[in-house]
Amino acid sequence: MHRSLLLFLLPLAAFAQSGPPPKAPDVPKDLPPQIETLQPGVKLTLLAEHPDLVTPTGIDVDEKGNIWLASCHTHFRPEGYAGPQHDEILVFDKDGKNRSVFYNKTDATMHVEVGPDGWIYLAERDRILRVKDTNGDGVGDLEENLATMNTLADYPHNGLSGMAWHPDGGLVFSLGENFGKDWTLTAKDGSKVSGRGEGGVFRCTADGKGLRRISRGFWNPFGLLVREDGEIFAAENDPGSRPPCRLLNVVEGADYGFQWVYGSAPVHPFVAWNGELRGTLGMVHPSGEGPCAVVELGGGVMIPSWSDHSIDYFPLTRKGAGYTSQRIPLVRGSDFFRPTCMAVGPDGAFYMNDWVFSSYPIHGRGRLWKVKIDKSKATWLKTTPDPLNDDARLAQELREGKAKLPTPKLLELARGGDSYLSDAALTALARLPWSVAELKKLPATDRVWAFVALRRADLNDEKWVQAFVAETDPEMRFECLRWIADAVLTKFMPEVEAMLSDPTLDFRLFEAVLATWNTLRGEPGAGVTNPEVLVERITNSKTPARLKGYALRLVPATHKALTVPLLNELLAANDDVLTLEVVRTLAARKASAEVAADEKRSPQLRAEAILGVEDTALLQKLAKSDNATIRDEARRGLRFTKHDKSFTMSTARPAFDDTAAWLKMLDSLPSTADVEAGRRLFFHPKVALCASCHRQSGRGNVVGPDLTLIAQQGDRAAILRSILEPHREVAPQFYPSLVKLKDGTEFTGILLRSSSSEVFRDLTGKERAFPEADVISRTEIKMSLMPPGLVMSLTDAELRDLLAFLTSKHER
Repeated sequence: MHRSLLLFLLPLAAFAQSGPPPKAPDVPKDLPPQIETLQPGVKLTLLAEHPDLVTPTGIDVDEKGNIWLASCHTHFRPEGYAGPQHDEILVFDKDGKNRSVFYNKTDATMHVEVGPDGWIYLAERDRILRVKDTNGDGVGDLEENLATMNTLADYPHNGLSGMAWHPDGGLVFSLGENFGKDWTLTAKDGSKVSGRGEGGVFRCTADGKGLRRISRGFWNPFGLLVREDGEIFAAENDPGSRPPCRLLNVVEGADYGFQWVYGSAPVHPFVAWNGELRGTLGMVHPSGEGPCAVVELGGGVMIPSWSDHSIDYFPLTRKGAGYTSQRIPLVRGSDFFRPTCMAVGPDGAFYMNDWVFSSYPIHGRGRLWKVKIDKSKATWLKTTPDPLNDDARLAQELREGKAKLPTPKLLELARGGDSYLSDAALTALARLPWSVAELKKLPATDRVWAFVALRRADLNDEKWVQAFVAETDPEMRFECLRWIADAVLTKFMPEVEAMLSDPTLDFRLFEAVLATWNTLRGEPGAGVTNPEVLVERITNSKTPARLKGYALRLVPATHKALTVPLLNELLAANDDVLTLEVVRTLAARKASAEVAADEKRSPQLRAEAILGVEDTALLQKLAKSDNATIRDEARRGLRFTKHDKSFTMSTARPAFDDTAAWLKMLDSLPSTADVEAGRRLFFHPKVALCASCHRQSGRGNVVGPDLTLIAQQGDRAAILRSILEPHREVAPQFYPSLVKLKDGTEFTGILLRSSSSEVFRDLTGKERAFPEADVISRTEIKMSLMPPGLVMSLTDAELRDLLAFLTSKHER
């Protein structure tokens, strides 16, 4: 079932936790699915529908072709609901006929899996159990718990969900983020695993023994697939404020970066969504919104998406030790086509549940579909899986302990460019008998990777943090802080609090210290974006001026506490970092004219202030300054007005797709690039406009990618190409959607999640929600929100300056 509907419908969360039941949803009488097949060789057939099945979740098909599914009657059960008191485990024949009820004693039932020896395996929110019919009457009469979860959370979702069989007979199952609450899973034999809301994939034997975690760092890996070769794939069901949903290749010991305990803000120094942190793995490819299943098809996987009303195909192509893919749409339906789980039958056809209506409170509707793929007509189909290549084989052998490589080679792989090989090398490094002395002898670039590897051995082992928490190397300091926060090592609170007063911190370390401090004091969700916490740091007399500046950088410039008198008071502290951030905040508030006109201030500071000046007369005066920095910035402030006399652009520019010619042109310009001018262009309110969509070192919006570390991620040519041709290579998670509303207006934004409301991030970085009833259509636009022709508003020298800023490893 789709997770993203739930978490952000806070009233529904209250119903699940302690409040009254929700009211019955108003369901239209006509619910046409309007199925459209988009590729040849795809056929859908309706087998059954309400009232024979309603609000279905998990599904499986046995070797005789009988279809087993969970019909949910407890998921946000409305007041006055007339259905059974518990969920029904239904059985249909291969044609969707001869309905029978096998079991009806479970609640919040997420999945069904047919097991060996007549057992039927079920996943409830807080347990994995199996049921058996011992007397042959078609009704389950024997029940056994295989794994139970002890936790305070009782939200009827985001707990235990997906299940799949490993070819060796083991049961693989998944856990969502559990609202960030602590949990302990206990198997039938007493084996245990504990966590605090970071989601995971686990396995045990078919009879509930030997429970262990395979990997962590998920939001809700609801859909699970284990192929015959043992490779595991998951469909991550919700992105929260970090779209998109993810297709993941799940490997032993890996961390996929997400921890709900740190909150749902789109930025946090210790949260990764696509491998941004050392030792985390990213996605194979973005999936559709609200995926609930992943099934194997040829050399790829098929994923149904609840919110996109779709079924998509993802061919899997090996790339190094991992995979890459693309999204091929197979089926689209109307708003009344809400596919949930899917399973393959012995006939090779796929069987899929359909929730039908968008309401999360159960609504008495449901469908069962058969999906047939005619491989002779499916020209889009990758027919067979790619075999293991050398990199994938090495990664597998490193994880299994079969490959023995020298430590220097493992460290080389760990810091290399193949994230899956790096991950496998970290697993191998974690097995080595390290000592503190050995780690200290390593070069700094290797020491940090060995340190990250040791997290996997035992995150609660404090000795490693104790040995390195006083390190001066910024990367080791960052990883120490991350370890302290992730393990909640409260004994290090004195060291962390001391760092909050360390004026030598750079901005990245300040964010890490702040996030760690918030975690240790019991408010991990405060992260680095809680404005009240940040304002307290700014107004605290004990906070060093430099760190006040960093905190000010993170507070929205319009925050009511940031009054002009307060900003002027901070300006008087006469600290370079704080002064600069105060002026930038004043400029963002259009209150910086006094600084811009102050001839006692430095030209660089006055230039920053000019970005917030709207007084044309002052800009005209400053445009005549003898200082080139002030003069140029003032002229930019006049651009696109009748007073703009200086803007000229070469008419002999190369074609946009000739990046090499552009680089040659920029390099032939006289003088040298001005990085600080490039920074001001990035944040300029009407020229380059980069910060309207992109965050950089704490300032800006999060509509598009955070560009703080872009200099480490792409070469100069690649960065320039993205400016010249913004539509050429767009990560699918940043595709905008065009929304047409019933009032005749249109809206463009990036979809975050979809349920009874469609929630988007708008072009200012804010979240906007539209009731589903108000939306006529939502169309994904496979292009960048960044407009083409941006360089037409820049001179050649300005483009060179902007590129210099983006490619410089400047102090954050």
